[in-house]
Amino acid sequence: MLNMVGNHDPGVKRRLEQQAKNALYTSKTIQNEIVSCLAEMVAEEIMQEVKDSAQFSVIVDETKDVSKSEQISFIVRYYYNGAIHESFLGFQEADRLDAAGLTSKIIGCLEKHGLDYRQNLVGQGYDGATVMSVQARIKEVAKYGFYIHCSAHCLNLVIVDTVQSVPDVGIFFSLLERLYTFISGSYVHQKWLTVQQEMFHGVPRELQRLSDTSWSSRHIACRSIMDRLPAILHVLEEISSENNAQRAVEAKDILVQMDLNFVGCLALFRKVLSDSNMLSEMLQSKTVDLSKAINLVESLKETMVYYRTESFFDDLWTDIVET
Repeated sequence: MLNMVGNHDPGVKRRLEQQAKNALYTSKTIQNEIVSCLAEMVAEEIMQEVKDSAQFSVIVDETKDVSKSEQISFIVRYYYNGAIHESFLGFQEADRLDAAGLTSKIIGCLEKHGLDYRQNLVGQGYDGATVMSVQARIKEVAKYGFYIHCSAHCLNLVIVDTVQSVPDVGIFFSLLERLYTFISGSYVHQKWLTVQQEMFHGVPRELQRLSDTSWSSRHIACRSIMDRLPAILHVLEEISSENNAQRAVEAKDILVQMDLNFVGCLALFRKVLSDSNMLSEMLQSKTVDLSKAINLVESLKETMVYYRTESFFDDLWTDIVET
């Protein structure tokens, strides 16, 4: 790490070259201690800002690390020096994911950093199945801790419920996932890259895996497939005529299902999910307030109403035919 910094900082480079050879400070133990010291310094700076601003909110989320262990991320949101700040405090391993366990972790983190949550915690935001119990428990000890469900998560739930109510749409996304899995196979993937280089200029694109937790981000998958649809069809047609029976059968099966209905869903959801993803990203902005959020939601609702008009269908049909 120090050698890398030294490549860009003459002072550090000179220090490394002139220091005693028995004090290089490059062992993994020393490096970890340096990183920990820097982390503590950053945390102290953040805590001082939070204490100077007095009131603050907490944003907590759960995620799995590479070892599949549950981790809890902690973020504090506060107003300081004329601007809203959202600062990351760190990860903690989640021993328990029930309401009592999560509440204990949240309070423990706030107490560790010396924050007066009983009087100064004015907001709490998270999602998940246990949030109602967690927020109620937090409010028992922090009476001003008003709970706000993550707006982007609410939007995602609306999209999921809507899509699941339409069988054809569920089939469409299942086919997208199956196409991604097939194209990602080592043999097919190499052919996929080669065909793109022959048919398109620039760097070949990769298909996107579908996300179950963020449906609005699926617009990237729809956009990639629609932009590279000729190459996808070419690859499937080539493989369907090869001698490998298993791959050929799967390629033909996918190819048969990529009919006019599939292209129609592809064109429609590229637009719908693109608009909803734009709203999702704006709702997660640290500068958005309640008034802006309401206006953004209303704007998307108006867009969706327009999507049900004849004029929009005419434009959509033109995109489908041209594809």
